[in-house]
Amino acid sequence: MRPIVYGALGASLLAACSGPEPGVYVGYVEAELIYVSAPQSGWIENASVVEGARVRVGDVLVELDKDQQLARHAEAEAQARRASAQARDLETGARREEIDRLEAQLQEARTQLGLARADRDRQMPLVRSGVASRARGDQVTADYKAALARVKAAEDAIEVARLAGRDAAREAAVAAEASAQSALVEAAWNLSQRTVRARAAGTVEDVFLRTGEFATAGAPVAAILPKDALKVRFFAPQEDLARLALGDAVAVQADGRAEALDAKISFIASEAEFTPPVIYSNAARDKLVFLVEARLPADAGLRPGLPVDVRLQ
Repeated sequence: MRPIVYGALGASLLAACSGPEPGVYVGYVEAELIYVSAPQSGWIENASVVEGARVRVGDVLVELDKDQQLARHAEAEAQARRASAQARDLETGARREEIDRLEAQLQEARTQLGLARADRDRQMPLVRSGVASRARGDQVTADYKAALARVKAAEDAIEVARLAGRDAAREAAVAAEASAQSALVEAAWNLSQRTVRARAAGTVEDVFLRTGEFATAGAPVAAILPKDALKVRFFAPQEDLARLALGDAVAVQADGRAEALDAKISFIASEAEFTPPVIYSNAARDKLVFLVEARLPADAGLRPGLPVDVRLQ
């Protein structure tokens, strides 16, 4: 955004492009304001700054309503906790209670195996001697093998329960946890954007929106003038252009100040223009001039729009 010029150009430039002597020009002070905008739209709940106040980097300028952002942040925080817990669960295997239950089942299976083995050992001699039928021998043998299989299954279940999740499942859990954390970071960032803070120190020159008004994203809510944002603009005739160069020092004299201020030329227009009509004079009429800007020191103490005399050094 182009800087704002304070005051009337005719009053600042008086009646001539160049001063009463060679190398002296009439100019004016201009400010390069910083326009602070809300990054998001919303209702202003608190506009804490006033015109003329000094602000530092990080100072709160405007606070927008944030109910929706707070709810989304709480949801993202809960999702992040859930994903983190699931990832930890896959890393540690089954819980102690589950292991205890499986071990109890294993103990029961071993007891049944002992009974089946004793029954088999008691019946098989009877089957071989012909006292018990062969079918009875087949039954006790099958019961023993089934009990043995149940013991093996219970042991395998405990071993599996003590293992962490499969590699693919753990990778999926880790990815889900990272995604939830990213969503939480985004929600926290969106919440922080509801508070508009100063990114540069300076003086509040204007406040455009007040408490209770609706701020549109990108629309300025305040204008800040940094202490090093003042410059002098003046027009030099084409015959004096060779005497000017970027970085050259010029003396700036303002009314009411005993001493001149040093400024450095920061810009020289590459294209000429005709002398603006408001600064026509018999000496400057119909001459081509070039816009020149000189940066003032941070402690200049001048106000935007103030007319000054600029002298080459």
